[in-house]
This record gives sequence, C-alpha cells and structure tokens, in this order.
Amino acid sequence: MKSLFLFLLLTTGSLVAFSQTQSAMNKQAGQDYKDADKKLNDIYQLILKDYAANKAFISNLKDAQRIWIQFRDAQVKAMYPAAAKNYGSVFPMCRANYLTELTHQRTEALRVWLNGLPQGDVCTGSIGDKTGN
Repeated sequence: MKSLFLFLLLTTGSLVAFSQTQSAMNKQAGQDYKDADKKLNDIYQLILKDYAANKAFISNLKDAQRIWIQFRDAQVKAMYPAAAKNYGSVFPMCRANYLTELTHQRTEALRVWLNGLPQGDVCTGSIGDKTGN
C-alpha cells in the first residue's frame, strides 16, 4: 500500500511538472512560427543575393513570394473561417501551428534554388542559373 501511494505521488508530481497552460502552448506555437518565418526570410534573402545577376528570375521570384503570402493568408482563412472566439482558447496555437506548417513547406520549395536538383534533371528551369544567360 505504501509503495502504491508513493508511486501515485511521484507520477502525479511528474505529470504536473510536464504540463503546460494553454497560454504557454499558444506562446510556444507563436514563437515556433516566428522562427520558421525567420528561416524562410533568411533563405529568401540568400536566393536574392545569389541570383542577383538574373534580373528576370529575381523579378518573378518577388512576384511569386508576394502571391505566396496572399495564398498563405487565404489558406489560413479557409482553415479557420469563423471568428477566432469560435475556436476557443486553442485557436492561437492552432493558427500558429498551421502558419508554421505552410511556412516550412514554402521554405523547402525555395531551398531548391540554393541546393539545386539531382544531376541529370533536365527540367531545372532557373535553378542554378545565377546569371540569366
């Protein structure tokens, strides 16, 4: 009996130590999104620098990025079309998690211009064409 009581006491104590408030989870999700957005912007800036001589590509990339931001925002509205209060206290976390997911997807799509494609791929388009020739 004594060991059962001790086990329950330790288990309960460890669960409390690992639990988070919804506010803390919302804050963490917001920070995760900020970190993902910073990584996206860092990669975007590297591409702008590396491909600066390819003016046509840079112009098109800037257009694509502006449109992607519009798409991202519209996608979030489609996912959560009602007022925030309808989703409860988890809404900030859910919204930030979705923004983070979309941002990671865009980051990976842009990373191709830095990392290139496998050798022999004939459909590289502007990937690797840093001069525009």
